Amino acid sequence: MTIQSRVEDAVPDAATTTSALAKPVMAAALMALGLTAAALVSLRAGGDIALLLALGSIGIAAVYAGLRNPVWSLMFLLVTMFLRIPLTNHLPMDPFLIAFAGLVISAGIWLAGNPAGRPKLGATELMMTLFIAWNATSMVWPHDLPALANSAFEEQLPLARYFIISTVIPFVVYYVSRAIFTNLKNIRILLIILLIIGAYSAVVSILQFTGPHSLVWPSYILHPTNTFAGRASGVADQPNANGLALIAGYAVAVILATTIDHPRWRALLWVIAAACGYGVYLTHTRAVYLAFVLVVIMGALLAEGYRRAFVTTGVVLIIGLTLEWSTFTSADRDAGGVGSTLEVYDRLNADITAIWGFLERPWFGWGLGRFLSLNTYHHQRWSEDIPWIRGLGIAAHSNELGILAELGIVGLALWLGVLFFVFRGLVKGVRTLPAAGLSGRPLALTALMGLSALVTVGLFIDLRLLDYSSTAAFAFAGAAVGALDRFQNASNTRQYVRLPRLRF
Repeated sequence: MTIQSRVEDAVPDAATTTSALAKPVMAAALMALGLTAAALVSLRAGGDIALLLALGSIGIAAVYAGLRNPVWSLMFLLVTMFLRIPLTNHLPMDPFLIAFAGLVISAGIWLAGNPAGRPKLGATELMMTLFIAWNATSMVWPHDLPALANSAFEEQLPLARYFIISTVIPFVVYYVSRAIFTNLKNIRILLIILLIIGAYSAVVSILQFTGPHSLVWPSYILHPTNTFAGRASGVADQPNANGLALIAGYAVAVILATTIDHPRWRALLWVIAAACGYGVYLTHTRAVYLAFVLVVIMGALLAEGYRRAFVTTGVVLIIGLTLEWSTFTSADRDAGGVGSTLEVYDRLNADITAIWGFLERPWFGWGLGRFLSLNTYHHQRWSEDIPWIRGLGIAAHSNELGILAELGIVGLALWLGVLFFVFRGLVKGVRTLPAAGLSGRPLALTALMGLSALVTVGLFIDLRLLDYSSTAAFAFAGAAVGALDRFQNASNTRQYVRLPRLRF
């Protein structure tokens, strides 16, 4: 028997995949139906109490299922983080914080009862722990500038909440994912949740422009701010975050469509992939375009056995770009043009401010959450040709430069260390895992695509503001690295080779 056959469910047959796919789909659909019903009840009743009562039964069921199985705790966390904005100020406490506490408890119980399933702590976890500690130290250390939520000095940034959302949750989710996604059933649950979120993001992104608007929830999607007018901002109310959810939905739809043989499921999955791709275009956001193109290129080059889908997508992109070249290169952002310079000026001024801040305080930075203050009190401009006012008081528009300004060289080095070791694990998974199956190389490659897209978008925006996107990417990466862990353990255990005896 080969190593691949010994890895649990590495290459399932079509019948097994199709029947097993139905259960998590039904569970996810019931959860989505319950949340939709809760929203409709709240809208009909017109009060927060109605929403609280409608969500009460769902919450009880979620707590019960989550404490019994950390996989569902993680799924509830992803869903509540995706719905964080529409649920804010409607409940006594943010649901995602409750879900995260439930995940910690559930995963702790599971790890305590399954010592053999605990992932070994390595360089990745060390870097994550040090980065968390460095953030916590910066949070409590006294600093000259205040931590602001906006440049109008109207609201202080809740540092503890920001720290938990931006750093603690993604890293904890990564480690838990390494442990709990031990079989194909659990991996399917994660994929289907990401697929449903991506599909919903695609639907509301398309309906924002085509209607009927009565089907769009939350309603603020139809009324974006001036900054994002004419762009699909989705449930996250931010086109970059919406774009990352759509890219994840596209990648997951492709991997599922090329893994199962049921024609109806495959047809639906291809429709979802196409809708997510079109939704990416509707974001009219250059960083999202770049991340999507990177994912398509990676798939075309590395998706052995199913690269045709990515090649087809690439051909469609080239044809569309050729036909709409004048529009694409124009300054009309509402039409998808990439020639606008105002946002470029904002980013350049924000970037030079971050560099100035780093040169002033290179080792320890200005303090966690202080970039907005830095960019207000000490705003710089890139050159004499760029108006000084551009980018004044905005958040960091480069994730790494924002970390460098706030946390100094030490903070940036730790963050880059985290990325290096996670990427190393995913690349090793692509090279090592079995070529077929949802728990094999396709899982590692899709996770690598998701994290690559996240880092690409991070070149243009502070990823610490994209809570769901970062958490989903690290959850996916953890699941893939966990699959690699189990495959390597099976290889080392099952293929022990005895050294030959020396004969004289």
